[in-house]
Amino acid sequence: MPDSSSSSSQPIRPAVRVSLACVACRTKHLRCDAVLPTCSRCRVEEKQCVYMKSRRGGRRRPRTTSMPNDTAARSENDPVAQQGLSSYEDYRSDSESGARTSSQDDEFGDPMAEQLLSLYYAFFHAAHPCVLPQRAMNRHLLNNRETLQPLYAVLQYIGSLFTASVSSAPWKAKAQESLAAVRHRHPAITAYDVQAVLLYSIAVYWCDESEKGLELLDESIRMALSIGMNRSTFAVEQGRQDPVIEESWRRTWWQIYITDAHIAGSTHTYPFRTSRVEMDVHLPCEEKCYEAGIPPSRTLQEYDMREFMDDEGQEFSSFAELVGLTRSLDLALAPRRNLDFDTTTAVCANVDAAVTSWTSLLPASKKEIVRLDGSFDEVLFKANAIIHTYTVDLHRQLSTLAYSPIEAVTHCAPPAPPERLRGCNTPECKLHTSKVLRAIERLDALLTLPTNIATHTPFIICMIANTAIAHLAACRYFYEGQQLQLGRERIRLTMGALKTLSEYWPMGKRTYQEVGIVAREILSLEDPSGRQGTLIQEMEVLQPGTIPVELPRPPALLMSNNSLDFCDIFDLNFREVLDAAIPAAVYCP
Repeated sequence: MPDSSSSSSQPIRPAVRVSLACVACRTKHLRCDAVLPTCSRCRVEEKQCVYMKSRRGGRRRPRTTSMPNDTAARSENDPVAQQGLSSYEDYRSDSESGARTSSQDDEFGDPMAEQLLSLYYAFFHAAHPCVLPQRAMNRHLLNNRETLQPLYAVLQYIGSLFTASVSSAPWKAKAQESLAAVRHRHPAITAYDVQAVLLYSIAVYWCDESEKGLELLDESIRMALSIGMNRSTFAVEQGRQDPVIEESWRRTWWQIYITDAHIAGSTHTYPFRTSRVEMDVHLPCEEKCYEAGIPPSRTLQEYDMREFMDDEGQEFSSFAELVGLTRSLDLALAPRRNLDFDTTTAVCANVDAAVTSWTSLLPASKKEIVRLDGSFDEVLFKANAIIHTYTVDLHRQLSTLAYSPIEAVTHCAPPAPPERLRGCNTPECKLHTSKVLRAIERLDALLTLPTNIATHTPFIICMIANTAIAHLAACRYFYEGQQLQLGRERIRLTMGALKTLSEYWPMGKRTYQEVGIVAREILSLEDPSGRQGTLIQEMEVLQPGTIPVELPRPPALLMSNNSLDFCDIFDLNFREVLDAAIPAAVYCP
C-alpha cells in the first residue's frame, strides 16, 4: 500500500483546465487535450480535428478582405492560426505570381482550403447532408479534381462563414467564378454541379441576398430536372457502380425538394416550385450507413404503406422521415393561396392530421432528437421545428392572438389574414390559441437542447422569428402574472438564439433587428436612455421604401443597427408597460 504520510506531504497541483477543445470532443462532451493540429482522441479515432474560434469576450469583429500576416496576432483558438497559416491574400498573391499552375489546382492540397472544408462538414453538412461524406469527398477530390472543383469552392465558402478570422469575400468570389464556368462547360453539367448551385443558393439566401438565392434555387431545380435527377434510374445510371455516389444523388434530389419547401415556408408562397414535379427517387438511408455502408434503398411506395408493415424492425431513416413529412405538408398546404375562412380552417385540419399521423408512426428510435450515443439528429430537429412553426402560423389566424400592422416590417412574417378572420372569443378560437401556445413551448424546448446552435440549418431563423412574434402577441394580450414573467424569459431565449445565428448569417442579424422593432411596438416599450424616434424611421433604415402606408407612428426606441440589443430592452418593468397598454385588441366578426 502506498505511504499515506508521504503522499500527503507532496504538494497538490491544481488541476489545469483546458478551455480549448476540438469540435468532435466538444460535441460529445468529452475531455480534449487540445493538442495541435490534431488532438489525441481524434488521432486515435482517425477523425478530422477541427478547432473553432472562441466567441467569448466581445463582439465579433467585421470581416475584412485583407487579413494581418502576423500569426501571433490571431486568437489561439482560431483554426487558421493553429495551422500556422498567413492570410488568404498571401496565398492568392502567391498563386498569381505563378507558384501554382491553374485556377482549378491552386486550391487542392492547400491547408487553409482543407480547414474550411472541415468547417463545412462540422457546422453545415449535418443539417443538409447531400454531398459525399467527408472521407469519401477527400478520396474523390484526389481522383476527380476538375469535376469537383465548383462544388469544392462552394463548400469552402460556406465553411468560411463559420470562422471570424478568415474573410469570406475571396472565397465567395472563387465560388462565383467556379459556378460561372459551370454554365459554359462542355460537356453537360454534372450532379456535382447541381449540388454546388443548390448549396450556394442556401448560403446566398441567408447572407441577405434573398432574390439572388431564389434565382439560384430555381437554377438548381432546372439543372436537376434537365439531367433527370428526379427519377430513380438516375442514381443507378450515373453512380458509377459506387453505392455512396448513388446515395449522394438520391439525397441531392430530396435536398432540392426540402429546400424548396423551406423557401416556400420562409416566403409564404404555395404551392412549392417542385410540388407538381413527378418524382420517384428512392429514399435516403441513415447517416451512420452513409458513412459506413449503404444498405438497399427504400422506395416511396414502401414509405406510403408503412402503417401496414408488421415488421417493427423496418425503420426509415431520419432523412426519409423528413421527406415524408414534407410531402404530406406539401399536399395539405397547396390550397393556402386563398385566405378565406373555409380554406384556412380546412388547411389547419389537414396539417394537423398530417402531423399527428407522421408523429404517431415514428419508431421509438425517432421519438428523441438526441440519439442513444449522445449525438444530435439535425434532420429530426429540423422536422420538429417545421411542425411547431406551421402550427403557430396556421392556428394563429383563427386564434385570439391579434395581429399588429408593425409585423409587416419582418421579412419572415406571413401576411396578416383578412380582418374578418382575426380572432374572436369563442371556445373554438380559444382552442386554436391553445395549440399556438403549446407549439411555442415546444419550439422553445428545441432551442434548449444541448447542441451548438450554429450547426442548425439557417432556415430556423424565420421559424424562430415567426414563433417569437406570436409569443409577443401572447405576452401582450393573453398572459398574466407568472405566465407573463415566464413568457418574458422564453422570449429572451428565442431572441438569444437569433442573436447567436446572426454571428454567422447576415439575414439572422436583420431578422433579430426586425423582431426587436416589432417587440417594442407590440409591448409599447420606450427608450430608457431618453432618446426618441419613430418606428417609421427605424424601419426605413432597415428596408427603405417598404413601409406600408397604414402603419401607425407611435413613439418608439431608435437605436443604431449595430447597437441594437433586445435583451437590454427587456429589462424594463413589464407590469408598468402592460398596465399602460391598450387592454384589448381582439377582432370579432
